[in-house]
Order: sequence, then structure tokens, then C-alpha cells
Amino acid sequence: MSRILMADDHPMIRTAIEVLLRDTPHEVAATAASATEALDQLEAVKPDILLLDLAMPGGGMSVVRKLKDDRVGQKIVLLTAAIDDATLMEARTLGVRGMVLKSSDPAFLIDCLDRVQSGGTWIDPELAERIQALNESFGDARRPALAPRERQLIRFVRQGLRNKEIASELGVTEGTVKVYLHGIFEKLSVSTRTELAVRADEFLAESYSRDVN
Repeated sequence: MSRILMADDHPMIRTAIEVLLRDTPHEVAATAASATEALDQLEAVKPDILLLDLAMPGGGMSVVRKLKDDRVGQKIVLLTAAIDDATLMEARTLGVRGMVLKSSDPAFLIDCLDRVQSGGTWIDPELAERIQALNESFGDARRPALAPRERQLIRFVRQGLRNKEIASELGVTEGTVKVYLHGIFEKLSVSTRTELAVRADEFLAESYSRDVN
């Protein structure tokens, strides 16, 4: 029996999944409604699988990144209504074992949990097709590689943060942020902050695709 820590901010979703997993080799050992709660409960619950909603407060990917930074080898499954290309490829890069769309057949979630618990990976067929299409679209003509800090800055720009806010998040000066952004502009051949924000998903997806392959 695998023990699952389920993090989703919608009570109806949490209840539905608990009901779905009855009479299966999986049980919901604990629930959380935010990224902070999920991280707080991990040590106490010690789940076999962490089931994360992407859109909950704090964001599911913030949990994935934190565990990756801390070198915690936790089995993670993402359950989401939607996922952009950049996040899709980043999740693959960071070692997420499973991804299931909330619009898919409920049986897919059970199949995914079975596969992940046994040590494998399981990606929703719709997402697997997107990953393949993205990899094929990038081909061999790729832009220069982006460093982790550059990816982080691009995510901040996509979120609409100003240089002062980015500097605060990173613990650096505004001048340092400007230097980083200038380097990113040159590397990606963009001329404005708006263009970088609009094309951020494209740039990040390609960068993470490089890591996966």
C-alpha cells in the first residue's frame, strides 16, 4: 500500500481522489492546501508519493524546485487542469515521475500511481504528445544554453516583476539584475522586456528540452 500526500486547494478534488483510491493499492495519508503546507507535512508524513496540484497557492512547481534543490529523492506526480510548455519541460527536467491532466479518465491517475510506485514514470498521453512535438520542433538549430539563474530571471519577467522586485527575490542589487537581463537579451536575440515576457514560454521550454535530451 503506497501512502500519498495530496496537495490541492480544492476540497472537492481532495475528496474525489480519496474516494477514487478506495480499494486500490494507494491511500491518501494526508492532505495539504498549499505549497507551504505540503512542505511542512513532508517530514512528518514521509509519503511514498507526493501528488501535487500545479495551481494551488504557492504553486506546485515551487515544491518540486525546493525538493530538487534539497536533493530530496521524493516520487512526485503532478495533477493539473493545464500546464504550459515551459513548465511541462521543466517538470521533466526536475525528475517528476508522473503527470496527469484533471480532464483525463480517472483511471489514468490510478495507472500513473501504480507505475510511479513501482519505480517507473507515467505521462498523460496528451502531454506525452506535446513533449514529443516540442522536442521535434526545436530540432538541432538551438539557441545558446540558458543557465539556471537566467531561467529564473525569465520566469520573473514573465510574471511581470520589476527589476527591484527581482533583485529582492534573488538577494542581489538592481544593477546585477540589469547585467543578467542584458546578457539574456543578447543570448536570445530579443530587444525588449515585453518580447522576452511574451516569448518566455518558448525560450524556457526549449532550454528545459535540452536538459531532458
